[in-house]
Amino acid sequence: MADLSADELATQCSTLQEDEITVLESIYPSLTTVHPNPSEKPGRLLTLTIPIALATQTIVQLDTSSGPSASLEVSHLPPITLRILLPATYPIAEPPKPITIRAPLPSGEKIGNWLPRTVLKDVQDKLNELWTEETEIGGEGMGVLWKWWEWVGNGEFLSDLGMIKGDTVELSVPSMLTPSAFHTSLKSYNAGQIHSDFEQTAFSCSICLENRKGKSCIKMPSCGCVFCTPCLNSCWSLAITEGTLESVSCPSVSCVKRRATRDRTDASEDDVDAGLIESVVGEGLRDRWEELKERRKAEIAAVPPPPPPTAASSSSSSSRVIRLSDLSSSSSSSSSPASPFTPAIPTEDRWERYRHCPKCNYSFCLYCQATWHGPHTPCAFPQTSLIVAEYLSYPEGSEGRRKMEASKGKANLERILAKYEEDEANKKWLEGSTRACAGCGVRVEKSHGCNHMTCGRCNAHFCYRCGGAIRPSDPYKHFNTPGTSCYMKLFDAEEVARFERETMEGQGEAAVGGDEFREFRGIWEW
Repeated sequence: MADLSADELATQCSTLQEDEITVLESIYPSLTTVHPNPSEKPGRLLTLTIPIALATQTIVQLDTSSGPSASLEVSHLPPITLRILLPATYPIAEPPKPITIRAPLPSGEKIGNWLPRTVLKDVQDKLNELWTEETEIGGEGMGVLWKWWEWVGNGEFLSDLGMIKGDTVELSVPSMLTPSAFHTSLKSYNAGQIHSDFEQTAFSCSICLENRKGKSCIKMPSCGCVFCTPCLNSCWSLAITEGTLESVSCPSVSCVKRRATRDRTDASEDDVDAGLIESVVGEGLRDRWEELKERRKAEIAAVPPPPPPTAASSSSSSSRVIRLSDLSSSSSSSSSPASPFTPAIPTEDRWERYRHCPKCNYSFCLYCQATWHGPHTPCAFPQTSLIVAEYLSYPEGSEGRRKMEASKGKANLERILAKYEEDEANKKWLEGSTRACAGCGVRVEKSHGCNHMTCGRCNAHFCYRCGGAIRPSDPYKHFNTPGTSCYMKLFDAEEVARFERETMEGQGEAAVGGDEFREFRGIWEW
């Protein structure tokens, strides 16, 4: 290069500078600024705003003058701003000259830095060393701006300057900020950068198999699976409309399988919340999802026993408790004034069963004598059965029956008796033809197939023969354990006989019409 004239050297350096700046501007257009030079002074002035993206989630320990303060995990740190002068003979003869170096606070304040001045001075000195090392390795004419960008942007300067102790980055809290304010600003900046990176990254939706930018996708918070918003909207909208809450979650194959084989004792939380639901399907279906979720909890939750009556509830001499016989409608009284026991409770109005003790404020049901259970919940079966048993113990037309009809209403007793007889018949059928889920207790009836059952309400796995719970991770061990009542009983004898019969029928059809693949009643065969 020594045989080049000054003009030739300046021309060649200008070309190399333009190439290096073009590369930076093409990759980081909004972070690279070339300042105008109206006076046409030699060289170029540019500003590089270098965001710091760490390779992994890293713990940042905030230190104060009184000792360590709070800590947080981040993958992004606020940018460092370099103002650099490129001499006319860079990169052949002279190095770039850092004029100023700043680490602006992420809160946007124009004064102050999130790195101490001593650290920024060490960074500037290290940049000059990198130029020397790059020249020794590559020779003259090698640009160093990209090397500087990587050294700062990847966070390598933190380890080179001794700011990383173990796996923790130690940062001093700026004097103009409190530890909590600095902690909040770093956390907010990190979250914003993660969201920005997600929006700019392309993802493949495993439902439609198309590549879409992150701004058109949804990332599941628990598993990290990504789906495009239209596909997830269609999936969740259908599930919420049909009331299948289990499907309002990650629809990926691996996550569906994991949920299906998860034990009911697993206390892992739901992978979706109301905010995520609303962002995908809108406010209307979000409200329906919450309603279905609360209803499901109410269906599965056990009903607490009523509290024992207090002394005040059994003794109300100072205040009068309203009784059924006192509630006679004006129309009933006018139509049959001579009948003192006219039923006063309408057929559909269960609020008439409500009673309230004015002395102790105890609310209870007139018929079952239990704590008030609301107008939409029928009286508990044991109390109803006691009323029916007492009523049927008296002979027809006896004084005992007349007293019960006077206190509770004849029409009401007849309805309770009819409901009791219907419940007894249903109970007998349920005990003989169905099996209770080992998880939530809902009764199910098997029409065909094996004895390994999966509850449609709570997803519990259980055996239809004995009703015992089955581990979802190894459901068939229950049927392969010698010495148990269900050993080798995955299929009942009747089911095996039906299978053999239909197999013979299928072979006859195949002999007539040729081989075909068909499905019958849940069993696949050729």
